[in-house]
Amino acid sequence: MTFLTALLAIIGLGFLDSLNPFSIAACAVVIAGQQSLGRGLAFIGATFLVYFLTGVALVAGWAELLTAVKPWIKPWMMVAFWLTLALGCFIGAVLLWRRPPMGEGKSVKKPSSAAIIGVFLFALGATISDMPTAFPYFGAIPIMVATEASFLGLLVWLAFYSLIYVSPLIFLLCYRLIAHKQFEPLIGTINRFMDWTIRRLTPVLLVPLGLWAIYDAARLLMMP
Repeated sequence: MTFLTALLAIIGLGFLDSLNPFSIAACAVVIAGQQSLGRGLAFIGATFLVYFLTGVALVAGWAELLTAVKPWIKPWMMVAFWLTLALGCFIGAVLLWRRPPMGEGKSVKKPSSAAIIGVFLFALGATISDMPTAFPYFGAIPIMVATEASFLGLLVWLAFYSLIYVSPLIFLLCYRLIAHKQFEPLIGTINRFMDWTIRRLTPVLLVPLGLWAIYDAARLLMMP
């Protein structure tokens, strides 16, 4: 796999993963009250830390696994893998597109003021509990390993992916600090926007990812 192909795939998967409605909505609620800067940095730092350290554990496991099974991996197996990934992307796109919208009256309640350490622990627990559904991350890990980068290079890949994942949270915190008076009324709007993103934007991103998987499968079939 070329560096450019891996870079584009990881950016796409990272952006798709970053559109996590729970993380964004939870961050919006956490920074809506007092100590928004400290609480926001604690939330973002904990989220980044969980993603990065989980990635380190996964990369180490993937590297050992790929080294062990590489002699038994046949070209048709890789073709089947990419075609299965493409099918999953297309099915996911259809299911998300048909998902009913969130109720107009739904909004997130503002919590009482919490200590910075409490926010950090909350973000740790929330991100860890959300990891089993981080399918784009699980797809990005083998791509990172396939670049055959050194362990230090893999750490850079993981840090880059984790930074993409928390980028919406960083943007949200910056907006809260710059336009704090306009932020609180936007919490409900943020939740509705994220609901729309999951139902409309995510399928649009899944389709090109599925097409890319089909292209990779076709490329493997045409290899001598």
